[in-house]
Amino acid sequence: MPRPRKPQQAVSLVEMVRVLATGVSTQASRPNIYAYEPHPKQTIFHSSERKVRLYLGGNRSGKTTSGIIEDIYWLRGSHPHFKVPEPPVAGRIVTVDILEGINQIIIPNLKRWLPPSLLINGSWEDSYNKSERLLTLSNGSTCELMTYEQDVGKFAGTARHFMHFDEEPPKPIYDECRARLIDYNGRSWLTMTPLDGMTWVYEELFEPAEDGNHPTILVVEADMLDNPHISEAAAKEYLDSLDPDERLAREHGKFVQLGGKVYKSFARNIHVVPSFVPPREWEWHASLDHGFNNPTAVLWHAVNPDNGHIVTFAEHYKREMTVDQHAIEIKKMETAFKKIPEYRVADPAIAQRNAISGTSIQTEYALRQLYWGLGNNEVVTGVDQVNYYLRMDPRTNTPFWTITENCTSLIKEMLKLRWKTYASKKMQYDNNPREEIHKKDDHACDSARYFFSTQPDISGIFRAVEERLKIAPRDTPLIKYDQALVEMTRRGTDTVWNTFAGTDLAALEYD
Repeated sequence: MPRPRKPQQAVSLVEMVRVLATGVSTQASRPNIYAYEPHPKQTIFHSSERKVRLYLGGNRSGKTTSGIIEDIYWLRGSHPHFKVPEPPVAGRIVTVDILEGINQIIIPNLKRWLPPSLLINGSWEDSYNKSERLLTLSNGSTCELMTYEQDVGKFAGTARHFMHFDEEPPKPIYDECRARLIDYNGRSWLTMTPLDGMTWVYEELFEPAEDGNHPTILVVEADMLDNPHISEAAAKEYLDSLDPDERLAREHGKFVQLGGKVYKSFARNIHVVPSFVPPREWEWHASLDHGFNNPTAVLWHAVNPDNGHIVTFAEHYKREMTVDQHAIEIKKMETAFKKIPEYRVADPAIAQRNAISGTSIQTEYALRQLYWGLGNNEVVTGVDQVNYYLRMDPRTNTPFWTITENCTSLIKEMLKLRWKTYASKKMQYDNNPREEIHKKDDHACDSARYFFSTQPDISGIFRAVEERLKIAPRDTPLIKYDQALVEMTRRGTDTVWNTFAGTDLAALEYD
């Protein structure tokens, strides 16, 4: 006699209800990709079809989430904004390390956003090979998880459809990974907070695409508070504890120069002017920082006799050239200017004699009728002098020093030059800031510094006013500080050289 089936059906129904309830609970507590609601910056990132996408975000701005969602769109073979390859798709996610990068960030985000239908048997354990760090989905798509700790050679191998770099990759690893995209004409995206300063990512990806018009690179910049789920009060409490440079990176995803920029007040919109050749009646100077493997940087400067303002209006910036070749180029430029500078100044190191030839760089230039005097190489003193000339002249509300836009190498270095940092965060915390310049891409700045070591000290203009106001630039942003001097000049006298005689300081409202 057959057994009744009803109890078995009843058990199955109960099990179905339990499974359904578990699924509903999981979806509520850990929503997958179908519950993803991008904020506007994330939408810009997802909708772009450019070959390289750079998502710069402050902490908690949704940058990693955006990258993981984009990974899943590609792995499933369906994208809400454009057509992606049919599965199976091969991808790679690369992050900082195994413990924090893969185990604490990438895997939890993949688990959160992957729908069970894409997992083998609906199970993460059946889909992820922990020993190989390889994710295989039910549609055959695969995604390997790698770290920046691995040797560059490990990043070779077969072709991939996409690469996702979570946080900034070392350049050799980035290049090796990008080579894996050639076969499929694949794409890559970087989701990062730029905490390492103005590195290769700034130079090769951000700067070329900053204006939004680059044909193959997209830059998206997201603030911490672009994420609608962030508490403003909690964000403010955290951000207020940071120094200004680190805050720019962690709140706004901005590139800052770690170690502190040497010339913090230098700004394109203030100090860079259209190209022109100054009047030949002005006093002209040339300055030199000589190199061979590193560039030789020659700058031409002119001093306005009416107000002492200086313009740097031309540069020669070349590497791997002999003294003879540099001399030819310098003379060619000065012939075009129709004027030879009254003064030349150079790095004092050019006076050192070579043990093999018995001559010096200074002598070699002199043999070619280019006579260089020796500048002052006291770095801190020279930097202070340059910083004073970057400030605003209270008489004219214009800076004492401007640079013409054709001096591209000098401008680039002025924006990036930084002080050295310590090798570790702990050493940086335990010690005073270093007073040595980071010796990379500093050649044009060094050339300018040698020139300014020969110019009048204008610090007294500002110090006299500081005494009267009892304030100092270190306590006040320089631009606002200098604006105060401009206002004092306007109200009290037409010159700063007499320390604002007759100015009613008590009546001056300083904000």
